[in-house]
Amino acid sequence: MKRLTAAVDRVIVVLLGVALLCAGTYALAWYFDVPWAVARFATFDRDLFASIPAQNWWEAAVGVTAVVSAVVAILLLIGNLSPRRTGTIQISAGESLAVRVDLGALARGVATDLATFPGVASAQGRAIDDRGTATLAVTVHASPDIDIDAFTRVAESRAEFVAETLEGADVALRVQVHVDASRA
Repeated sequence: MKRLTAAVDRVIVVLLGVALLCAGTYALAWYFDVPWAVARFATFDRDLFASIPAQNWWEAAVGVTAVVSAVVAILLLIGNLSPRRTGTIQISAGESLAVRVDLGALARGVATDLATFPGVASAQGRAIDDRGTATLAVTVHASPDIDIDAFTRVAESRAEFVAETLEGADVALRVQVHVDASRA
Protein backbone atom coordinates (compact mmCIF):
# COMPACT_ATOMS: atom_id res chain seq x y z
CA MET A 1 0.00 0.00 0.00
CA LYS A 2 1.27 3.46 -0.80
CA ARG A 3 2.04 5.84 2.04
CA LEU A 4 -0.50 8.47 1.01
CA THR A 5 -3.26 5.89 0.68
CA ALA A 6 -2.38 4.37 4.05
CA ALA A 7 -2.32 7.81 5.68
CA VAL A 8 -5.70 8.79 4.21
CA ASP A 9 -7.22 5.45 5.26
CA ARG A 10 -5.93 5.86 8.80
CA VAL A 11 -7.16 9.46 9.12
CA ILE A 12 -10.64 8.47 7.91
CA VAL A 13 -10.78 5.49 10.28
CA VAL A 14 -9.63 7.60 13.24
CA LEU A 15 -12.15 10.37 12.52
CA LEU A 16 -15.03 7.93 12.06
CA GLY A 17 -13.97 5.96 15.13
CA VAL A 18 -13.82 9.07 17.32
CA ALA A 19 -17.21 10.26 16.01
CA LEU A 20 -18.81 6.87 16.68
CA LEU A 21 -17.26 6.65 20.15
CA CYS A 22 -18.53 10.13 21.02
CA ALA A 23 -22.03 9.36 19.72
CA GLY A 24 -22.10 6.04 21.56
CA THR A 25 -20.87 7.60 24.79
CA TYR A 26 -23.50 10.33 24.55
CA ALA A 27 -26.26 7.79 23.82
CA LEU A 28 -25.24 5.65 26.80
CA ALA A 29 -25.04 8.71 29.05
CA TRP A 30 -28.53 9.78 27.97
CA TYR A 31 -29.88 6.22 28.42
CA PHE A 32 -28.52 6.02 31.97
CA ASP A 33 -29.90 9.49 32.84
CA VAL A 34 -26.57 11.24 33.28
CA PRO A 35 -27.56 14.86 34.08
CA TRP A 36 -25.43 16.65 31.43
CA ALA A 37 -26.65 14.30 28.68
CA VAL A 38 -30.31 14.64 29.67
CA ALA A 39 -29.96 18.44 29.90
CA ARG A 40 -28.25 18.64 26.50
CA PHE A 41 -30.86 16.40 24.87
CA ALA A 42 -33.66 18.56 26.32
CA THR A 43 -32.26 21.62 24.46
CA PHE A 44 -32.79 20.04 21.02
CA ASP A 45 -35.69 21.61 19.16
CA ARG A 46 -37.51 18.48 18.01
CA ASP A 47 -39.90 20.43 15.77
CA LEU A 48 -36.95 22.00 13.94
CA PHE A 49 -35.33 18.60 13.32
CA ALA A 50 -38.65 17.08 12.24
CA SER A 51 -39.21 19.88 9.71
CA ILE A 52 -35.79 19.61 8.03
CA PRO A 53 -36.86 17.01 5.41
CA ALA A 54 -39.68 19.35 4.32
CA GLN A 55 -37.26 22.21 3.54
CA ASN A 56 -36.58 23.20 -0.10
CA TRP A 57 -32.85 22.52 0.13
CA TRP A 58 -33.16 19.05 1.73
CA GLU A 59 -33.27 16.99 -1.48
CA ALA A 60 -30.36 18.90 -2.99
CA ALA A 61 -28.32 18.45 0.19
CA VAL A 62 -29.01 14.71 0.25
CA GLY A 63 -28.14 14.45 -3.45
CA VAL A 64 -24.86 16.35 -3.06
CA THR A 65 -23.97 14.28 0.00
CA ALA A 66 -24.65 11.06 -1.93
CA VAL A 67 -22.55 12.18 -4.92
CA VAL A 68 -19.64 13.38 -2.77
CA SER A 69 -19.76 10.17 -0.72
CA ALA A 70 -19.78 8.04 -3.88
CA VAL A 71 -16.82 9.94 -5.37
CA VAL A 72 -14.82 9.63 -2.14
CA ALA A 73 -15.66 5.92 -1.93
CA ILE A 74 -14.57 5.33 -5.53
CA LEU A 75 -11.32 7.24 -4.97
CA LEU A 76 -10.61 5.20 -1.85
CA LEU A 77 -11.32 1.98 -3.73
CA ILE A 78 -9.04 2.99 -6.59
CA GLY A 79 -6.30 3.95 -4.16
CA ASN A 80 -6.58 0.73 -2.19
CA LEU A 81 -7.06 -1.64 -5.12
CA SER A 82 -4.55 -0.14 -7.53
CA PRO A 83 -1.82 -2.58 -8.50
CA ARG A 84 1.33 -2.25 -6.48
CA ARG A 85 3.51 -3.56 -9.28
CA THR A 86 6.84 -2.02 -10.04
CA GLY A 87 8.72 -2.28 -13.31
CA THR A 88 12.40 -1.86 -13.84
CA ILE A 89 15.11 -0.11 -11.90
CA GLN A 90 18.13 1.67 -13.32
CA ILE A 91 21.37 0.40 -11.80
CA SER A 92 23.88 2.13 -14.03
CA ALA A 93 23.87 5.00 -16.47
CA GLY A 94 26.41 6.56 -18.72
CA GLU A 95 26.44 9.14 -21.45
CA SER A 96 24.98 6.78 -24.05
CA LEU A 97 23.99 3.76 -21.97
CA ALA A 98 21.59 2.94 -19.18
CA VAL A 99 21.37 -0.48 -17.55
CA ARG A 100 17.96 -1.41 -16.19
CA VAL A 101 16.90 -4.56 -14.34
CA ASP A 102 13.40 -6.05 -14.56
CA LEU A 103 12.51 -6.54 -10.90
CA GLY A 104 9.68 -8.97 -11.70
CA ALA A 105 12.08 -11.31 -13.49
CA LEU A 106 14.57 -11.00 -10.63
CA ALA A 107 11.86 -11.86 -8.07
CA ARG A 108 10.79 -14.89 -10.12
CA GLY A 109 14.44 -15.95 -10.37
CA VAL A 110 14.93 -15.73 -6.60
CA ALA A 111 11.71 -17.72 -6.11
CA THR A 112 12.85 -20.39 -8.56
CA ASP A 113 16.18 -20.64 -6.75
CA LEU A 114 14.52 -20.93 -3.33
CA ALA A 115 12.12 -23.57 -4.69
CA THR A 116 15.09 -25.95 -5.09
CA PHE A 117 15.73 -25.98 -1.32
CA PRO A 118 14.82 -29.33 0.31
CA GLY A 119 11.40 -29.15 1.94
CA VAL A 120 10.09 -26.33 -0.26
CA ALA A 121 6.96 -27.35 -2.17
CA SER A 122 6.62 -24.18 -4.26
CA ALA A 123 7.71 -20.57 -4.45
CA GLN A 124 6.33 -17.56 -6.32
CA GLY A 125 7.98 -14.19 -6.76
CA ARG A 126 6.78 -10.80 -7.88
CA ALA A 127 7.96 -7.22 -7.69
CA ILE A 128 5.71 -4.78 -5.83
CA ASP A 129 5.78 -1.22 -4.57
CA ASP A 130 5.50 -1.46 -0.78
CA ARG A 131 4.96 2.05 0.64
CA GLY A 132 7.28 3.66 -1.87
CA THR A 133 10.00 0.98 -1.73
CA ALA A 134 10.48 -1.41 -4.62
CA THR A 135 10.20 -4.87 -3.04
CA LEU A 136 10.85 -8.36 -4.34
CA ALA A 137 8.09 -10.34 -2.64
CA VAL A 138 8.71 -14.09 -2.59
CA THR A 139 6.12 -16.46 -1.12
CA VAL A 140 7.37 -19.94 -0.22
CA HIS A 141 5.17 -22.94 0.67
CA ALA A 142 7.16 -25.47 2.66
CA SER A 143 6.62 -28.80 4.38
CA PRO A 144 6.69 -29.00 8.19
CA ASP A 145 10.05 -30.81 8.18
CA ILE A 146 11.97 -27.96 6.50
CA ASP A 147 15.21 -26.91 8.19
CA ILE A 148 14.16 -23.31 8.80
CA ASP A 149 17.59 -22.19 10.04
CA ALA A 150 19.31 -23.46 6.89
CA PHE A 151 16.53 -21.98 4.74
CA THR A 152 16.95 -18.62 6.48
CA ARG A 153 20.69 -18.66 5.72
CA VAL A 154 19.98 -19.43 2.05
CA ALA A 155 17.35 -16.66 1.87
CA GLU A 156 19.81 -14.20 3.45
CA SER A 157 22.46 -15.16 0.90
CA ARG A 158 19.94 -14.48 -1.89
CA ALA A 159 19.21 -11.08 -0.32
CA GLU A 160 22.95 -10.32 -0.38
CA PHE A 161 23.06 -11.43 -4.03
CA VAL A 162 20.17 -9.11 -4.88
CA ALA A 163 21.86 -6.19 -3.07
CA GLU A 164 25.12 -6.81 -4.97
CA THR A 165 23.30 -7.23 -8.29
CA LEU A 166 21.38 -4.00 -7.90
CA GLU A 167 24.48 -2.08 -6.78
CA GLY A 168 22.92 -0.45 -3.72
CA ALA A 169 19.59 0.50 -5.29
CA ASP A 170 16.73 0.93 -2.81
CA VAL A 171 15.14 -2.50 -3.28
CA ALA A 172 13.99 -4.79 -0.48
CA LEU A 173 13.62 -8.56 -0.52
CA ARG A 174 10.75 -10.03 1.48
CA VAL A 175 10.46 -13.80 1.84
CA GLN A 176 7.26 -15.13 3.40
CA VAL A 177 7.31 -18.78 4.39
CA HIS A 178 4.02 -20.66 4.71
CA VAL A 179 4.53 -23.98 6.46
CA ASP A 180 1.95 -26.64 5.62
CA ALA A 181 0.08 -28.37 8.44
CA SER A 182 1.79 -31.33 10.03
CA ARG A 183 0.34 -34.76 9.30
CA ALA A 184 0.85 -36.53 12.60
